[in-house]
Amino acid sequence: MEKYRLIDVHCHLEDFLFDADRNSVIQSAKEMGIAIISSSIETDTWQKGLEIAKRNPSVFLSAGLNPIRYSEIESARNWISEHQDDLVAIGETGLDYYLIRDHGERNEQQAAFEQLISIASDMKVPVQVHSRSAGRAALEVLEHADTDRVHMHAFDGKASLARNASHELGYYFSIPTSVVRSPQKQKLVKAVNIERLLIETDSPVLSPEKGLRNTPLNLPLVIREVARILRRDEEELQSIILENTLRLYTRIQF
Repeated sequence: MEKYRLIDVHCHLEDFLFDADRNSVIQSAKEMGIAIISSSIETDTWQKGLEIAKRNPSVFLSAGLNPIRYSEIESARNWISEHQDDLVAIGETGLDYYLIRDHGERNEQQAAFEQLISIASDMKVPVQVHSRSAGRAALEVLEHADTDRVHMHAFDGKASLARNASHELGYYFSIPTSVVRSPQKQKLVKAVNIERLLIETDSPVLSPEKGLRNTPLNLPLVIREVARILRRDEEELQSIILENTLRLYTRIQF
């Protein structure tokens, strides 16, 4: 049995930017004790993501829908229904008010989001939530939905919203690698209930160094920075976050 110390709860290994060295990245992460949840969110990458996860015991699959492609919700529903036993979560899904400005389109986006929340609830798995420039709106949708397994990924909203959602509603928040250079993410660390903290890379984006490709190999940088911010021992924090992750992601078995 492999011994994993860290879990990258959100990245995109199916992205073409990993095509040249995906296997070596996964193997190096495995050697570092890093397991990975890869989120496939496009109609043309769901199957690719599934094949990657099936080939690699340290990789687990979440499937969802890019929020700007809300019109493809029926395809998403069908694919997920056919492969639900292979998934550890639904997502990412959610709201993107940065790219979608039209109110009619935002309503359609919300409807697709609500459908995927319902699917995650029925499957009894977490829903990974994208909420770009829509933190408050996404939390309101979730609060009115029938779900208690919520993972807010790379949340860019106010720290006060995260504080309430993690302490009062029990939602989990994953801190990305960009925390090393983002004051907003550093405030997020302090706001979230430590028992609801997760870590992610969102590879290949949100790199510690802007403009460079990110990979799951950078995950230890998150632990280091979060430990610094919270003034906690790195080993202790690592243990807490691993426990948090396995509490939420019950389909992950080592």
